[in-house]
Amino acid sequence: MTATERSHHLQRAVVKTLREVGGRLVPVDAVVASVGIKADYLEPTRAEIFDAIAVVESRDRILGMTTETGKKYKITEAGEAWALEVKL
Repeated sequence: MTATERSHHLQRAVVKTLREVGGRLVPVDAVVASVGIKADYLEPTRAEIFDAIAVVESRDRILGMTTETGKKYKITEAGEAWALEVKL
């Protein structure tokens, strides 16, 4: 598996994680933990997961917000559309 394929799998896991909670804000640690479980076969590092989060956020598939309790994420309409396109 190439680095690009690996990254793509992790990006999909990020979007899938946030899609499963129906648009609610999810703390970053919960996102990282869920992606780690979904991509356990890849044995991703925290840095790889954070990189995947950054990529999908830069593509407007997720929205990151800093709240009084820390960074949280939710899926966007663009993320929902992409998830349907790639059949997540």
